[in-house]
Amino acid sequence: MSQPEIRALLRSRQYLAFWLGQVTSTVGNQLTVVVLAAMVVPDRGPGTFGLVLAVESAVIGVLLLVGGVFADRYSRSAVMAVADVLRLVGIVGFFLFASHGPLGPLLVAAALTGAGAALYDPAHRAALAQVVPEELRQQAYALDASTKRLGSMGGALLAGVLLAGIAPPKALLVDVVTFAISLATLVWLRLPPVRTALDAADAGGAGGARDAGPGGLRAMLAEAREGLVEVRQRPWVSALMLQGTVQVFFFFAPNYILVPIVSQSRYGVAAFGWVSAATLAGSVVGSLLAARVSVARPGLWAMHALAPCVLTPVCLAVDVPLSVFCAAGAAGSAGISCFMVLWYSSLQREFPEQVQGRVFALEGMAGFALQPVALAVTPLIVRFIGMAPFATVAAVVLFVSTYGVLAVPGTDRFATPVRTRETPVLAAAGKEKVTCG
Repeated sequence: MSQPEIRALLRSRQYLAFWLGQVTSTVGNQLTVVVLAAMVVPDRGPGTFGLVLAVESAVIGVLLLVGGVFADRYSRSAVMAVADVLRLVGIVGFFLFASHGPLGPLLVAAALTGAGAALYDPAHRAALAQVVPEELRQQAYALDASTKRLGSMGGALLAGVLLAGIAPPKALLVDVVTFAISLATLVWLRLPPVRTALDAADAGGAGGARDAGPGGLRAMLAEAREGLVEVRQRPWVSALMLQGTVQVFFFFAPNYILVPIVSQSRYGVAAFGWVSAATLAGSVVGSLLAARVSVARPGLWAMHALAPCVLTPVCLAVDVPLSVFCAAGAAGSAGISCFMVLWYSSLQREFPEQVQGRVFALEGMAGFALQPVALAVTPLIVRFIGMAPFATVAAVVLFVSTYGVLAVPGTDRFATPVRTRETPVLAAAGKEKVTCG
């Protein structure tokens, strides 16, 4: 990303507030994970810590689409502010119950932080279109992705420094400050709802499910279904979401479970730190490089960027030097970051603004669907068939799923081939058309 592009983004007071809120929120999230482990594991054991993370993940999975509906229905900055309030309350619950006391309130706190994340993520991704002009959105996504990675690293480092000098509960109070800063930026931002008065009138007069009113369950279910229809109308989007679900099982889960085990057993206890550092560096580089991609077929470039992900399973199967292991992690992470910037930018170009919250929620659900299962069963599969066979299968599946989606029309350009067609969400009015491609 060029300096003029960065200056153009940061000159916008709206984007600057949006960006600062995201950075502080990311730092706080990572700090919470590290400090929470230091509070829960010594007193309650690793099993309880795993249960807390499982509850948080389960709530995210259940409520993510609800978060997408809210992001399209209400002010996205307000939805993110509510999400931060929920997470603040959850952090207070961690402060009170992480180390001692009944288990129930601790799990409630985890559920609140999960609910906050489910509300925050779709609204945050969809809100970018409201604060950044279309010609700078790809660059904005690149800056967003790179600062998230750096913010996560900063949060982990800050947690380490704090834990070295003060008790974990006091370190957790610093997280309250980060979320308070994020909340302040969102209150100042005050983005208007994306729904126009005409949209609301059409929704209220369409009959059927809409009769339940703006807050009714039937209306929410109808809106969630509209998001599903929008995605189904674009087979290339559905194919890429399915690709994400598959690759979570064969790449992300092995990265979380197998890479730490293999790196430490082969190269020593400090090796995973080097692999993690290389992976982080690769993700930042990939995000920044993606901001400079301007081609007629961004989808094809995105698949080429994903291809190096197969190197990590290969390194799990074959005993390579640590430097090669690190390089493989960096290359795969750079490719994923590049893909994500191009992917998210294409979703905002492709879908009407008033459904983007639900689309991003569905995209998140597709990526999240198999994650808990994959994390649970990957070690069992490796124990049953061995590391090398599993890694070989993973490499083949990753390669085939990466390039196989190009057979679906539109994937190579990240755009629907049909030039003009009616979108389901706008079809109720029977008046509007959307140009795609």
